[in-house]
Amino acid sequence: MSEKQGNGICLFCYNNEQLDYSKFAMLASTYAKKHLDLPVTLITDDGTKDWMEQNHSHDEIDACFDLMILDNSGVASKRNMRKHMDSPWTEFNAPFFNSNKHTVFYHTPYERTLLLDTDYILGNNFYKYIFDTDEPIALHRYAQYIGGELPYRNEITLNEAGIHHWWSTIVYFDQSEESKLFFDIWSHVKDNWEYYSLLYQYPKLLFRTDFCVSIACHLMNGMNNDNFIHDFLGQPLLNMDQKDDIAKVNGVDDLVFLKHNRAEAWKNILCRYTKQNLHIMNKRALDRHYNHLMTLAKEEASV
Repeated sequence: MSEKQGNGICLFCYNNEQLDYSKFAMLASTYAKKHLDLPVTLITDDGTKDWMEQNHSHDEIDACFDLMILDNSGVASKRNMRKHMDSPWTEFNAPFFNSNKHTVFYHTPYERTLLLDTDYILGNNFYKYIFDTDEPIALHRYAQYIGGELPYRNEITLNEAGIHHWWSTIVYFDQSEESKLFFDIWSHVKDNWEYYSLLYQYPKLLFRTDFCVSIACHLMNGMNNDNFIHDFLGQPLLNMDQKDDIAKVNGVDDLVFLKHNRAEAWKNILCRYTKQNLHIMNKRALDRHYNHLMTLAKEEASV
């Protein structure tokens, strides 16, 4: 652990037959570098790496990732099937390969790491402050959807009378013993998923890293009166629902969304966000606007 140095960002990326996560990773890295000016390490497998190299030049890939670590431990063989939405009227099923996300503690080459999901697009430098603190671990405890809507019930607590939900979308950690314990608990919950589903009363069919980190935070906060895990200053994670769409890209950090109305699904609301960190949960919407967003980011970087 002493060989790890400096600050940096890590991304996990495993393609499936429906979604090209390598594109999302390249976009997320480009925006993270733009706003945080930190090196980025990609953790992936041979298949995703080969696909990326077939569809992007080596210069493009090198511009996005300072280091690539191959993890062919079989994560892509564990088909964690998930229903995806693209508007309220279109749905599709695709596997979600995330069972090794906790191994970032050992994979990361950095002393202080920001673990970023590939569908999280940074629009400002909010997270820069965390690298100058003594906090060992930080996650978002709260969330909000575009248009000001609250999270769904199972994104507030794991069940109606359950523990608080924490988000694994972005996780900051150092190489302390406290951080190691956090990731060890995450791994333990993953390995004993059915037992913890009975204990904490969450649905067991879909493996969710959010539930793993929620349990880890619950256990570790018991050490220090519910305040041991830092929650990014109480700042909520800003989510775009899978049923929402990107209506227009005005600029590199300026997006207009077509937000569906939960109460009346046939209605839509236009929402504009500038210079915001955004969790783009509708992956196909992100894919449709990938080229434009990447071009704008490259043009700004060249100025």
